[in-house]
Amino acid sequence: MHLKKLTLIIAWLLIIQVVSAGVISLTTTITTDQMTEKTAKTHVKLLNSGDETAFNVQISLITDSFKTDQLYVGNLDPNIPFEGDLNITKTKEISPGDYPLVVLTDYTDANSYPFSSVSQNYINYKTHTVSRVSGVISELTLSGKESKKLVLTVRNLDDVTHEVKIKLFVPRELKIDSDKLNLTIKSKEEKTLNFDVSSFSALSGSSYVVLASLEYEQDGLHYSSFAQNIVSIVEKKSPSIAPSIPFWLPILTFFVLLIIFGYYLIRGKK
Repeated sequence: MHLKKLTLIIAWLLIIQVVSAGVISLTTTITTDQMTEKTAKTHVKLLNSGDETAFNVQISLITDSFKTDQLYVGNLDPNIPFEGDLNITKTKEISPGDYPLVVLTDYTDANSYPFSSVSQNYINYKTHTVSRVSGVISELTLSGKESKKLVLTVRNLDDVTHEVKIKLFVPRELKIDSDKLNLTIKSKEEKTLNFDVSSFSALSGSSYVVLASLEYEQDGLHYSSFAQNIVSIVEKKSPSIAPSIPFWLPILTFFVLLIIFGYYLIRGKK
């Protein structure tokens, strides 16, 4: 019996070790040179701080006003940093200022299951600008394939009205009903926007960064800011249907059993 218990304990410990292993945690750091003419260079640093190799790692840059390269990293082992460069080219005439730049990182695990993540940065064209329009995304939890409202609160801290172009960025594992809209927001005004978001292929227990860029122009300059938060994926719980039992039934059962026990106890003494 003791040997059987010991075997079960060892097996349980082995299961814990298997479950706790296999973590991929990628951190992407980007620095972009100021663009003074038509091209600029972006330097990428990538680190896997988990304990499992990330396979088929690829980095893409998402931006509306510029053309960019893709960077294929390949396999990224734990705690071995990778560095590389991407080129950014201006594709049309634009105003000086800051423009949103989103970094999309794709990779797979050892089972070839695909993952992705998004992170934020800026392209600075000729001059730096400070946006007076800010946004806040509320944290959200999803389970199963349910759809919930992703809430974006936009505030205009400026003294003038702005026409703001808003765009949402989510990993490939999430779905969103609409990712673009234009918003007119007055001075010192706050507006709340709702977007339907759901899981497409997100894994339970994972957390995903979601972003929203907010852009506007004023006096020949371009202004940008980001809002950011986390969408957490939890396991969908099956509804438990408990039978409706009257509160007095257990009490009555106890007394009935007590009477039966007493009856047989007295009978046995005779």
